[in-house]
Amino acid sequence: MSKLIDVYVGRQPVFNGQLQLFAYELLFRTNVEDYHAVIVGGDSASAQVMLHTFGDIGIKDVAGDHKVFINFTEGLLLREYQPFFPKNQVIIEILEDVNVTPSLLSAIQKLRDKGYSIALDDYVFNPKLEPLEALADIIKVDILQVGPKQLMDHVQRLKDKGVRLLAEKVETREQFEFCKKIGFDYFQGYFFAKPVIIKGQRLPTNKASVLDLLSSVYDPNVDMHKLSEIIARDVSLSQKLLRFLAQNADSKHKVTSVHDAVLRFGLERLKSWASMLVLSGMDDKPDELFHTSLTRAKFCELVGIKQAERTKEMYFTVGLFSTLDAVMDLETLLESLHLDETIVDALLGKNNPPGIALKAVKGIEQGQTSFKLPKDCTPTELSNLYLQAMQFSQHVNLNPSD
Repeated sequence: MSKLIDVYVGRQPVFNGQLQLFAYELLFRTNVEDYHAVIVGGDSASAQVMLHTFGDIGIKDVAGDHKVFINFTEGLLLREYQPFFPKNQVIIEILEDVNVTPSLLSAIQKLRDKGYSIALDDYVFNPKLEPLEALADIIKVDILQVGPKQLMDHVQRLKDKGVRLLAEKVETREQFEFCKKIGFDYFQGYFFAKPVIIKGQRLPTNKASVLDLLSSVYDPNVDMHKLSEIIARDVSLSQKLLRFLAQNADSKHKVTSVHDAVLRFGLERLKSWASMLVLSGMDDKPDELFHTSLTRAKFCELVGIKQAERTKEMYFTVGLFSTLDAVMDLETLLESLHLDETIVDALLGKNNPPGIALKAVKGIEQGQTSFKLPKDCTPTELSNLYLQAMQFSQHVNLNPSD
């Protein structure tokens, strides 16, 4: 049975001048025991922070409704895609080691045009970085690297440009009062709070599924049904996508299937998401849990088709998520997703049509014969459907080394 993988995100608060919480900076962390865990640079670290925050732990559990600063490397900024994360909550923090080129400035301008806020990190008034000032909403200054006189010389110049200023590394009340007096808007540092580590758990990510998804989203003849099939055959990808939508979608309209979720997410955001999945790294091949998920999903779908149900995708989704109670608390998970009530009821054991199909496949797995038969299905027909479902799951390539 698959084991859940622990994931971590560092979180340090940012306050305004009235010491009210304004936002959190999110930091890459590898474990919860090492309080002074090293922050790993690079595209992978930023990708993991985003995926852990939006797909594994959930933005609401990490930051509530507050804004979050997330570090962006030059490599991430230069990737041409529609970001999958919400523009009303994410502040894109540009690291100080970027090379200021026309391509970089163009990429940042495109993000601004899409509605994203831009912050410059660890700004020390380097003339080479000055072209970025016109694109910044917030400039973060490491006050331990800049003397008081230099701070006063530059603060008013930047404020005149309409930029808000954030003082980093504030360690004493005196530093806070001084920075507030000369015009800083936001404050961050050990004087207020040290970073805390938020822990979550996730299912392992399958390399073959992610690479298949990545290649398919960039296919000029892409079919959204094909993308749905790739995601739907991987319970980990399906859960990540649904969790993101649950926290960023219209709560009036519940998700009825993985295909429904894919259509809501859209092709451009799927490109961004797939790229981040690859950058964040992938885990070992999945085990029997994934094959069982696919067998159940296909069986339930075939039952739905036999019953002439138009919602065969809903049946598939019920089967796909039915194994998660083996590795996590199912009720807690369902509360965090935005699934249609029919799916939720079936997964919680209710005797609606998809629920009866699910109980039937579980009964077949256990060699039982006393379960209730789905409508219009004989025992022989169910056995045949189960064999078809097993053949389907065995032919899906879940092992990238095969």
